Amino acid sequence: MANYDALIIGAGAAGLVAAKELENYHLKVLVIDASDRVGGRLRTDKVDGFTLDHGFQVLLSAYPLAQKHLDFKALNLKPFKSGAFCFSGRDHFLVEDVNRNAAAYLRMAFSPVGNIWDKLKLAKLRKEVLSKSEEMIFNEPEISTLDYLKQRGFSDKIIKRFFKPFFGGIFLEDELKTSCRQFQFIFKMFALGEAMLPQDGIESIASHLKSQLKETQFRMNAQVKAVRKGEVEISDGEIITGKQIIIATDPTAIFPQLVQDISWNETHQYYFASPKNPFPKGYISLSFAEDALINNIAVLSDVSPKYAPKGQHLISVSIRNQKSKSDDQIENEIRRELIASGYEGARNWTFIRNFKIKKALPSISNNAYTRPFEESRIAEGIYIAGDLMLNPSLNAAMESGELAAKALILNHSN
Repeated sequence: MANYDALIIGAGAAGLVAAKELENYHLKVLVIDASDRVGGRLRTDKVDGFTLDHGFQVLLSAYPLAQKHLDFKALNLKPFKSGAFCFSGRDHFLVEDVNRNAAAYLRMAFSPVGNIWDKLKLAKLRKEVLSKSEEMIFNEPEISTLDYLKQRGFSDKIIKRFFKPFFGGIFLEDELKTSCRQFQFIFKMFALGEAMLPQDGIESIASHLKSQLKETQFRMNAQVKAVRKGEVEISDGEIITGKQIIIATDPTAIFPQLVQDISWNETHQYYFASPKNPFPKGYISLSFAEDALINNIAVLSDVSPKYAPKGQHLISVSIRNQKSKSDDQIENEIRRELIASGYEGARNWTFIRNFKIKKALPSISNNAYTRPFEESRIAEGIYIAGDLMLNPSLNAAMESGELAAKALILNHSN
C-alpha cells in the first residue's frame, strides 16, 4: 500500500503550489527534488554580503496567482521605477510611464525613443491590453511579438531602442520570436503593477511558499531516475511509493515522448560591486547599441538595499548570448562597452560572480493562460505541472500547479 497520497517531483513554484493545494485537501504529500533546497529556477546565493539571484529575475506584482499565493508584505517587496533608461554609446534617455507620472508627459513627447506616432500607438496598445481579460489575450492568433509590433505600425526605431532590449531581456531572446500572446500578457502586467524584488532574493518566494506547508514532507538531494504508476525510482535504486504522482519539473528526461516542441532560452548574467551607481536610480538600464554584448543593467541594491552590504552597490549585467567567448573575454568586453558609453567607473568595478542558466525559460508554441485541468493528466495516476504547460512565467508555474493538484484530487475522490 502506498505510503503517500501524492508524490511531487520538483520543489519549484509549480510543485510547491501543487503541494499547498493537496495539503489543503488533507492529502499526505511528499515533495522530491534533486537540489539541496526548494526553488527550482528561483535560486539565490549569498556571497560576501551580496544577494545574487541566478539570472535577473523580478516578481510582477500584478500576477493574479502571485496575489493569491504570496504575502507581499512578508516578502518585503521593493519596486523598480516604471520605465527604463536607454543608452547606446553616449546617446541616452529615459522612457517614463506617463500614466504614473503626469509630469513626464512633456519629456516623453520629445523623447528620442520613437516618433510621435509610436507614442500614440503605445498609449493605444496599453488601453487595449487593459481592456482584455487574460483569456481573451491568449485566445488571439499567435504570431511573433516582432510581427505583432510591426503589424501595429510601430517604427523600427522604437522596436530597436525599446521593445527589443526591454522585452528581449524578459523573454531571453533577442529577435522577439516569443508569442504575441505572451507579450500582451506581460505588457498588461507591467501596466497594472510593478516589477519588484523580494528583500531576501528571488528564492525567498519559494521559501515563503514552503513556509505555508505544515504537513507536507520533503526529500531533497534525491535525483529521480524513473517514474512508474504508483512509484518513483531514485538514482540510488530506492523506490518511493505513492498513490499518484505530479511531475513538476522538466519532464524530458523522464517522459521525453510526452513533451513535444519545447526548447529553452538561456540567460548569462554578470554581477559586479561598486561603491558608486552611475545609472538613474531605480530604473532598469537597456543597451540598444548595434551588436552590443550588454542587454540590460540593474543596480539591484538601489531597489532593495539589502542586496548589497553597506557602502556597496550590486550591479547586475545581463548579456546577449555569446557562445564563443570565455568568461574573462566577456567580463572585459562588458567593461569596454560601458567605458565607451561614458561609464569610466566600470573600469574599477569588482567582479563577483557570473551565472549561465541554459534552461532559464521554456520557449513554447500555443501559449495559454490556463487549460482544462484534465489536460494535466499524462498517464494513469501521473500528472504534469510547470510553466512549460502554459506560458513562460511564474504566474503560469503557479497556475499549472493548481491545475495538476485539481486533477489529482478529482481522481483521488473517485
